[in-house]
Amino acid sequence: MKLTGVEVPVATLEKIEPNTVLVVISNDKGEIRVVKVDHHSIPTGESFLRVSPNSSDTGQPQGGCWIRINGTVIWVDPCPY
Repeated sequence: MKLTGVEVPVATLEKIEPNTVLVVISNDKGEIRVVKVDHHSIPTGESFLRVSPNSSDTGQPQGGCWIRINGTVIWVDPCPY
């Protein structure tokens, strides 16, 4: 699967619009880039991002996945796929 998108300013992270998928990337020098993912590049009805359960106390105790359904990005826990 290939996701496509456009680079947006880091300030975009201050106010994220509903149903928006952003990818934050830090290179080897620590420079941060933010990419807004094009929804049409996200497959429909299948997980495009899985989150593994974490047994430590880091605020993410459960696993699940993000799925695009009817144009909306939805968190599903547990992930059915």
